[in-house]
Amino acid sequence: MADYFYLLILFDQQQWRRPLALKALLKGRRTVSNLYAGLDYGLLSLYQLLPHLPAEKFEQALRQLVEAGLIAQQGRQARLTVAGQKAKVAANKQLFLPQHYAGLKFQNSREFIARLFLVTQASSELKKHNRHYFPLAVAWSTQQAVKNWLRQQNAQTLVSQLHQEWYLLFATLPQWQADYYSQFLLGHQVQPASTQQADHWFAWSSLTGELVRQDTVHWFLQQVTAAPEQFPLLTSLWQPLATGPLGTSAAQTMTLCQQGLSLTEISRQRRIKQNTLKEHLLEAAILLPDFPFDHYLTASTRRQLTTIFADQPLATWKFSQLAATDLSFFDYRLFQIQKRKAHD
Repeated sequence: MADYFYLLILFDQQQWRRPLALKALLKGRRTVSNLYAGLDYGLLSLYQLLPHLPAEKFEQALRQLVEAGLIAQQGRQARLTVAGQKAKVAANKQLFLPQHYAGLKFQNSREFIARLFLVTQASSELKKHNRHYFPLAVAWSTQQAVKNWLRQQNAQTLVSQLHQEWYLLFATLPQWQADYYSQFLLGHQVQPASTQQADHWFAWSSLTGELVRQDTVHWFLQQVTAAPEQFPLLTSLWQPLATGPLGTSAAQTMTLCQQGLSLTEISRQRRIKQNTLKEHLLEAAILLPDFPFDHYLTASTRRQLTTIFADQPLATWKFSQLAATDLSFFDYRLFQIQKRKAHD
């Protein structure tokens, strides 16, 4: 089945969805609009799944599906046709679909695996007492982070412990997946396969290979974070990279809010406009499970919004309906987020 059928998985027969928002979500473009779309479509977990996705490939795939009568377009929105829904069911059975990918939970997974491969190479060369080798081609910052990490480890137990942790990880994979991912391991006089080579050996497209690799790494991270006592080395390698789902600036804003500071005080302290801080709050409302909606939506505001949108489907809400009120877009979007999350 051709790669463009993957795009069907992102669409629904009943719900109109914005292709631009879907593309932005896959690439990891963090805006409140894109994150809300991910929430509304039930696809937030796919955040940053394909950060290097070429826009022209996405658009070409969409055109092919429209021309094939599998997707219908209406303005900037699209949804599956009846034939498209049938094709989606078939695609679900024939294509590899990520089962463990959690883009917001493991935002730095790519950096983690780069560090892990470099650590694996270094430990293998250490075992052979070889100090003269060409390190894996990674970013300078990754090299420095690994050097600092290695200095903190016990050289006597590093090699055997790392081997044990790799063994435990691979033991959790289906055989085909272990066979594929083991092609990328490297060590003393052992070169890893390129992604193109490994994908060719398994008769996969580059897109399928990328999805398998990302899903595998996220499965590894699920194992590591669920049982850190079994993976002490990998846990210590991951910990500096572990973050919550929020972006750095939004996380800083939420920390100050939790300390009791007002938006005016935070704006002054951080030298950031209040509108930007409100964007941070909306991001937090979308991504955090315990956001304090009642703290930012007064009873009066809630009553007005409830009256205006009474019995109206959420998908049809428009901010323009509030033109005769003094309610802000922040009020509208926050209430909308709360209602959308209540439907899950």
